[in-house]
Amino acid sequence: MRIRRSALVLLGALSSLAGAHIGDAEASGYIFELPHPRLIVQFHPRADTPFTLSDIDRALAAGVHGIELDLRLRAEDGAVVCSHSPSGLEDRPTLSESIERILERGRGSGSVLGDGLQFFIVLDAKEHSPRLYRGIVETLRRYADSWSTAAAPGDSARGITVVVSGEAPGLASFAGPATLDSLCILEGTDYRDRIRNISPKSGRFQWISIQHPGERGRIRALHLGVDLAKAGQFNVRVYDCHRSLAACAAAGADAVNADLDELPDAVKLPGAGSPR
Repeated sequence: MRIRRSALVLLGALSSLAGAHIGDAEASGYIFELPHPRLIVQFHPRADTPFTLSDIDRALAAGVHGIELDLRLRAEDGAVVCSHSPSGLEDRPTLSESIERILERGRGSGSVLGDGLQFFIVLDAKEHSPRLYRGIVETLRRYADSWSTAAAPGDSARGITVVVSGEAPGLASFAGPATLDSLCILEGTDYRDRIRNISPKSGRFQWISIQHPGERGRIRALHLGVDLAKAGQFNVRVYDCHRSLAACAAAGADAVNADLDELPDAVKLPGAGSPR
């Protein structure tokens, strides 16, 4: 059994290397990022607390390098709003307002926090809705000049990467790679034949999320591209860590979710805020 597993891992590694070579030759899109923090602390809005723009302000003031936005469609006006709950949407900020708040913090600087490190906006679509998908695409297009996936050879690095979680497969079916590849990265997608990384350090740019404690024993394999369940090399975001934030970080997570009250401790974890 041990020999068989080793053979499978070797085959996975060879396949990954071969795929990476093909991707360099055939990729039609690009990503140009600043250095990643060694550990990305990502603000995760609580499900039981209405989300407000002041939550973004507090998270940025704490020093996070990622903010997650739960997205729903407001039926009355067709706006994409940020809310975990389907109720009370009339009082929730829109996706556009939330993006503006983040961009405002980094205006005049090449990075959101002014530290030269990449920042991540993670969109968690909470509904399977073509109208919601259309609104997300239209909103992201308005700010495309800020996204690392819209860069081209000869451009400078762009300090924000949009990552889509939640109903990512539905969004992919709605819009397709020709539209989405310049706007965002879909969690769990292997882009080696579609997007070429032209960042100076050219590290991993693909993302996958795992609920704690499911990351145990998988992070290194996902980093190397030899995970038996998922082809491709991925950064790993771990969620539902809570009191185990330090353990999740020590396991090699590239990003950890943290609620507002957890941020003061999370940003003190080793690697948070320092370049990879």
